Amino acid sequence: MRLLLTTSQSFMMLDTDTGALHPLDRGHGLYYGIAQHDEKIYVAARHRLVSSDIAQEEERGEILIFNQALQPCGTLRAPFPLRDIHEIAWHKGKLWVTCSFDNMIAIFDGEQWEQWYPLDRGTEDTGDVNHFNSFMFDDDHVWLLAHNRGASELLAFTLKTRLLVHRIAIGNCGHNIWRENGALFTCSSAEGKILGENGFLLETGGFPRGVARDSKTRCVGVSTLAERNARDFTSGKLMIFTSDWELQKEIDLPEEGLILDLVPLPAGFQYGSNDSGNKKFSWPKLASIFSR
Repeated sequence: MRLLLTTSQSFMMLDTDTGALHPLDRGHGLYYGIAQHDEKIYVAARHRLVSSDIAQEEERGEILIFNQALQPCGTLRAPFPLRDIHEIAWHKGKLWVTCSFDNMIAIFDGEQWEQWYPLDRGTEDTGDVNHFNSFMFDDDHVWLLAHNRGASELLAFTLKTRLLVHRIAIGNCGHNIWRENGALFTCSSAEGKILGENGFLLETGGFPRGVARDSKTRCVGVSTLAERNARDFTSGKLMIFTSDWELQKEIDLPEEGLILDLVPLPAGFQYGSNDSGNKKFSWPKLASIFSR
């Protein structure tokens, strides 16, 4: 599987079969959510590391745009601060951006930006009440993951009215939402587990966050547990499973810090698919594979 993934240090492409790694962008602080819309890839960049001396309230994140050759070709900025961006997603022509610092979802319709506060706007001192960090769009609903800095919840809102219509308590300091065979799944990051509402449980260890899959393979990002100021410089790994959750191998990402998001490379996108991109991104391979 070819993956796009984000870490504390980089936005990159990785071939899980060969270990070939192509860093695509660095130097924009911690990278997070990845989304595809039409012929572009959108990547959240915070312009601040976890270990940064810049105060979190001063953070001004933006959305980086990449073309089909995976070359940078623009940015999106909101008229209000995008702080502590986590996952992003395009759905029906709108870009949704989790902004955990303000307990807020930013929504861009291609022309205008909107601020949505799903539960509680909070105050200047306690804005980050629920630490919203992940999306899933399901029929006429949007599911949000409320991390809650502890016991977490999956919350369903109608897209038309944005009323809360369902909530499921699952996991601890959770990230990611997806559905398999009708059941919802999530990463219980603080417990080092993947959980399903149907009773499924898989121990990953570490801090699981970021899940990608195709018909044959599943990939899970696992970050190293570390003190806050050291997190940007640790070495995480990808755990590669079969479709039945049998571990095949692990791929180390030395000194990339936290692993934050991963998605399968969409069809039609190819690294260095025109002449202008190859020289700029001729960086050394960083990944190493340990088969099991």
